[in-house]
Amino acid sequence: MTARERHDSKTTLEAAVCQEMVRQGLLHEHRSLHFRVHDEAESHAKFSPAIVARRGPILFLVEPVPTATRPMIDRLTRFLEQHSPEIVLVIVAPDPKVRTLPVGAYDEIYAESDIARMTQRIREQDPDGIVLPFEKPRPAG
Repeated sequence: MTARERHDSKTTLEAAVCQEMVRQGLLHEHRSLHFRVHDEAESHAKFSPAIVARRGPILFLVEPVPTATRPMIDRLTRFLEQHSPEIVLVIVAPDPKVRTLPVGAYDEIYAESDIARMTQRIREQDPDGIVLPFEKPRPAG
């Protein structure tokens, strides 16, 4: 296996996303992009998305979130506020957690059981088209 074929996953959930992307033939990279996110204290937090899938100028940043922490949610929310609309931040979470994550922390969210659908959605994105709107799930009551 060459260096380009290696997929270093840090969590079981990331490995499941990677495996499905490979199965569907969706080229992707692991931790290949690095961003700085400003916080309220005017300092910078680093953010290196787990998986990057490029569809022309559109970047899908896929972040598997097995367990959400307040600092991570805050960083993702600030990232969305500060970066290009051609970046689509996608969260993959365990099924029971999907409706608990705040809608301001992602552009799209998929349950672990929907990894195949998420991968297909990214794969079918027209690189020259607009990113179709995503209906966010309603938070759990």
